[in-house]
Amino acid sequence: MFDEGDFMRYKLITIDMDDTLLTTAKEISEKNKNMIQRAMANGTKIVLCSGRPHKAMYDYAHSLGIDGDDNYMITNGGAIIENMSGEIVYQKTLSNDFYCEFVKFVKEHVLPYCVLDIQGNTYTSGFEFIDEYTIAMAYENSRGLCIKEPEDLPADFEITKAVINGSEQRLDEITDFINQQFSNYFVVRTGVGYLEIFPNNVNKGEAVKYLAQQLEIELKDILAIGDRDNDISMLEVAGTGVAMGNAQVGVKAVSDYVTTDNNHDGVGDAIEKFVIE
Repeated sequence: MFDEGDFMRYKLITIDMDDTLLTTAKEISEKNKNMIQRAMANGTKIVLCSGRPHKAMYDYAHSLGIDGDDNYMITNGGAIIENMSGEIVYQKTLSNDFYCEFVKFVKEHVLPYCVLDIQGNTYTSGFEFIDEYTIAMAYENSRGLCIKEPEDLPADFEITKAVINGSEQRLDEITDFINQQFSNYFVVRTGVGYLEIFPNNVNKGEAVKYLAQQLEIELKDILAIGDRDNDISMLEVAGTGVAMGNAQVGVKAVSDYVTTDNNHDGVGDAIEKFVIE
């Protein structure tokens, strides 16, 4: 892990987006942008790593100057790695058979849900109401909301993740139950209102390891920054894991350093400390 004397050695920085790179207003602060661009100018590769799909990340990456075939994003919580031209270089998905079983389960237990396909489209069923978190996810992903039953979709239809939605209190109540029911999958809280299910061994850490291998970068030369449970695997595989000041207690516990929060340039402060100095 990290050595206080080892500055300027990081070849790759992986950065979560929501509540990490982005402020509460979903903006990138000037210091965050400046420090990221200074690191890139020094030859450090920047990879945004988020539960969001491509379209909901691209404009942010582009605004930072992250472009071209040799720059990458880790999207859909680690299910997909793609370059900035949209070419997918790594993909792990859930089958339509899983999707059918999942919808049967959530209907039986009256749980609001949505799923995302490879293109970032959001799907749900025709329940009597569509919950606010599904609507928020569809809006954030800028791909619209499709109201369809699994049997209305092609047999080879695949999804990157399934999401059970609800208030934090409701998700606190059901998380252990969902983990038991989907014990052969990776189940994780990714943000306020979202409990997400991925294929087993699909997470940000595995995606970072795969990309690092392809880029011939050693894990010790990676700095990772995040704030929630779904960032833990990424923080643990990196040479240095940085938790945001607003991070969950468990995230801080596995990190090497805690920076300032997402509304006070936490990403920029971390890059300034570990890369620019």
